[in-house]
Amino acid sequence: MKLSKEKKYNIILLFLCVLFFVLYSFTVVAAWLPQWLNLKHLIFNWPDANANYFFAKLFAEQGVLSWHEPFNSITDNLLHTRSINVVDANLVPMTFLPVLILFGLAAKLFGPFGILFLTPLLATLTVYIIYCLSFYIFKDLDLSFLIALLFFPLAPWLYFSNIVMLPTVLFIFLVSGGWLAIAKSLATKNNIWWIIGALFLSLAVVVRPTEVLWLALVWVFVIYINRKRLKYQRCLVGVLIFLAVFITFLSFNKLIYGGYLSFGYLNLQSGTLPTEFSGQQSRNVFDSVKLLLMPFGFDFLLIVKNFVKYFVNIIWYHVLFAAAGFILLLTNKKLSLTWKKYFLLTPFVFILILLFYGSWDLADPLVKELNTISISYVRYFMPLYIWLLPLSAYAIKKLFSSKDKTNQLAYYVIIFALAILSIKVAFYAKHDGLFKNKENLLNYSQQYEGVYELVPEDAIIITDRSDKVFFPQYQVIVPQGDLPLWPRISKIVDNQNIYYFTDKSEQEIDNQRVVANSNGVAIGNLVEIDKKFKLYKIIRITR
Repeated sequence: MKLSKEKKYNIILLFLCVLFFVLYSFTVVAAWLPQWLNLKHLIFNWPDANANYFFAKLFAEQGVLSWHEPFNSITDNLLHTRSINVVDANLVPMTFLPVLILFGLAAKLFGPFGILFLTPLLATLTVYIIYCLSFYIFKDLDLSFLIALLFFPLAPWLYFSNIVMLPTVLFIFLVSGGWLAIAKSLATKNNIWWIIGALFLSLAVVVRPTEVLWLALVWVFVIYINRKRLKYQRCLVGVLIFLAVFITFLSFNKLIYGGYLSFGYLNLQSGTLPTEFSGQQSRNVFDSVKLLLMPFGFDFLLIVKNFVKYFVNIIWYHVLFAAAGFILLLTNKKLSLTWKKYFLLTPFVFILILLFYGSWDLADPLVKELNTISISYVRYFMPLYIWLLPLSAYAIKKLFSSKDKTNQLAYYVIIFALAILSIKVAFYAKHDGLFKNKENLLNYSQQYEGVYELVPEDAIIITDRSDKVFFPQYQVIVPQGDLPLWPRISKIVDNQNIYYFTDKSEQEIDNQRVVANSNGVAIGNLVEIDKKFKLYKIIRITR
């Protein structure tokens, strides 16, 4: 019995799903599994992932999203990591709460280590969802299959499918799953699919509220072009589902932060916006609109620079094929209505996302200098990488998919070459590829083991950037903010063992000693943990 083309494609995609689930799980198996077996402590390369794992595990085990830290009451909230905020001496999340609730529910289902496979699993499912959604949109099975083939190894997707406990993949899964359910509902008039679609898209909004503008634009566009097929009852159901999800989100904000419109990215002591939003305080309607569209201000040259560096340069080969696809479609006198709608919507989506994120100037010069594939811009541009794939796939299909044997060979060679280029970018980026990320995580494990042999578990560790290494096994202090460090350390040094883990030079430590000594605190003798980092005991000066 001869298989239909659709069944053949499904069999191939099933095989690729298994293969790429393994690739997406590379970091889980190569780095975190050894940590879990040897240390029972997981170390993440992102402070955000460290905090998200802590709160997700806390929610799974205790059903709460805050942790009381008594010493914060007497130290002006000194004890917390870079990605954790403080309210009334309680450690609270910076991440939007629905992310942690969904991760926590998954942790309850899969366990504290199994949760690490959630992101690779969702990444795998998302590729198949995009395949199905593309077919509903373009009505072209070959094009949809090619989009999936290009999506599986797409460098930004491959990379962040390995970086777990961040909302990037979860958000794309919810958006693509929501639109697929809506497409199925419109095609079959099945109300269940409509409810699922509205729920997924509502969850996507509360998982990443910063994406609401372009999501709303797509929603309005879809409703408008399907206005003759949509009954007002369905729209009303969708609105009610969104309101229910959104009110639940606000209720959790009230419970954790004390205000419905408070969230973890605020300076919760003053209620002000983070420093990245400097100059963007809302004074009138115009300022409010500007804050909604361009929260980091507007810098045209920086937008262009970030777009070229973190979009064009990272997937330049797809950009070239997308440009070819654009030209081929423009010269097509019988351009389909679907492609006309794609061209109408695309510039607005790109503009909204670039306006929102493009003017953000990262404060950390080391990150800007060294990071490429792992930088936050790549996460924020993820919808744009995926949005470009239909154009790239169209060019390859149009140019190389004829029955001529030479063209067919070129077709498969190009797909394979694009996959290799993408995998190379994701794994071999010089300073932050997946292989380098694995190396860094194993180095962090060695640092942790070196400290663990010397430092009791109830100790506090002061560290500039290694909070992600030691928390939550140890309480941590990250010197930052306007309040001085050593006067606050002096308030707790008699009550707790305190250590200073740092890579500062001896000259810098001597400068710190002067300030510490003036506050009745001494920085003791050092212990070398490795060639770079040293450990100092903090003690009270006895006079």
